[in-house]
Amino acid sequence: MKNVDENQVIAGNTSETIVMFDLDDTLVVSDAKIKVINSKTGEIIKELTPAEFNTYQKKPRHVLSYEDFENPEILAQGKMIHNIFRQLKKFYAKKIPVAIVTARSNSEMVRNFFLTKGIDIHTELCIAVNDPKYPYTGSIEERKQQAMIEIIEKGFKYVVFFDDHAGNLKEAKKIEKKLKDVKITTVKV
Repeated sequence: MKNVDENQVIAGNTSETIVMFDLDDTLVVSDAKIKVINSKTGEIIKELTPAEFNTYQKKPRHVLSYEDFENPEILAQGKMIHNIFRQLKKFYAKKIPVAIVTARSNSEMVRNFFLTKGIDIHTELCIAVNDPKYPYTGSIEERKQQAMIEIIEKGFKYVVFFDDHAGNLKEAKKIEKKLKDVKITTVKV
């Protein structure tokens, strides 16, 4: 079993700064799509990219399938957004804790993806907010905010958060009102 990089050890952490990244369309672009299915016929009505999903309005007869986002091969074949990934690697090299907060549903798969890229994200800092092991509720934006608060409460005061969706960034900034001694800088990708 691989040892956890000392950069990502939470116990005994002395850094007050943490950098958090969304995954899809922030660090990697993959062919994963959200399928919109007619609940009566089972027919796929359309397939949405993560960017298209950000503005999608669900209709009563629509059922959503996220199965592509649970497929490690689709993620592995994704293309890194190099200028953002380079920034992640710079923070990591400087031993500034790095977290991943994604809408996906399998934290272990996401962590394993980063291990293949040479980045050892501590298990407590790699959160897929739709993973059944977490108690988060509400919209994706609300779930991400809950995950971020959980991470921040491990002793961080300064947060830089990279995300492609304005709604997630807006929710992240609200944390400053909930946790008075925390400063959040958001970066729209």
